[in-house]
Amino acid sequence: MQKKYHMHLRSKAILYILLFAVVFQSEGKAQNNFFWGGGISAHLPTNGFGTDDFGFKDVARIGGGANVGTLWIFNPRLSLGSELAYSYFPKNKDTWNQERRGDIKVNYQMINLTAQGNFYLTEEEVRPYLGVAFGLYYLRNIVNFNSNYVGSTNDASVSYVSSTLHAGFGPEVGVLFKLSKIQYALISLRYTVIPNIEAEYYPEDRVTINPHGKQNHWSLSVKMFFGKS
Repeated sequence: MQKKYHMHLRSKAILYILLFAVVFQSEGKAQNNFFWGGGISAHLPTNGFGTDDFGFKDVARIGGGANVGTLWIFNPRLSLGSELAYSYFPKNKDTWNQERRGDIKVNYQMINLTAQGNFYLTEEEVRPYLGVAFGLYYLRNIVNFNSNYVGSTNDASVSYVSSTLHAGFGPEVGVLFKLSKIQYALISLRYTVIPNIEAEYYPEDRVTINPHGKQNHWSLSVKMFFGKS
C-alpha cells in the first residue's frame, strides 16, 4: 500500500513538472512581456463555507509566507504565471491547550508550486483581474508533545510528522499596477482549496494525524515583478 502511495505521488510530481516546463517554455518566447518577482503573504485558515465541522481553523491560526514567481503578460487582458511559495501556520492555542499535562509544539508548513492564469477587466495602468491557480502542495504538519509525567504510567508523550503531497487550486481576485514598462506591483486575495486530506488513526500511539481534514485557507498577498529594460 505504501509503495503504491509513493508511486502515485511520483506520478503527480512528474505530471506537474511537465506542465510547468510547458509554461516556462511559452513564457521564454516573449521576453519583453516576461517578469520575475516575489512577495509576502498573510494566511487565514478556514473550515470552508457554511460549516461548523471541525476543520483547519480549529487547529491553526493566522500564518504568513513568502513566494517567488513569474508573470507573462502575453495580451493586455491575459497573463500566465507561476509561483513557488512557502507558508507557515502556528497552532491554535485554544485547541492545543495542554499546559496542565505538558509542553506541546504544533505547526503546519506548506510548499506549493502552482501555475496561474489571469483575466484583466481593463487595459489601463490599474487592472483589476480574476484568476485561478492550480498545482502541487507539499504539506508538513508537526506535533510534538512532551508530557509532564515522563517515565510514569501517565506518560502520554508523542511526536509525529505528517508529510503529504496533494493537488490543489485557488480562485483569486486582485489588482495589477503598472509602475513602468519593466515594473509591476500586485495585490491579491486567494481562496486555496486542498481537498482529500484524510485523517489517519494510529491505535498504538492513540494519535489521529490530520484530524482537521481539508487544509483550505485565505491568502492576502503583495508582490513586485521586474522585467528587462
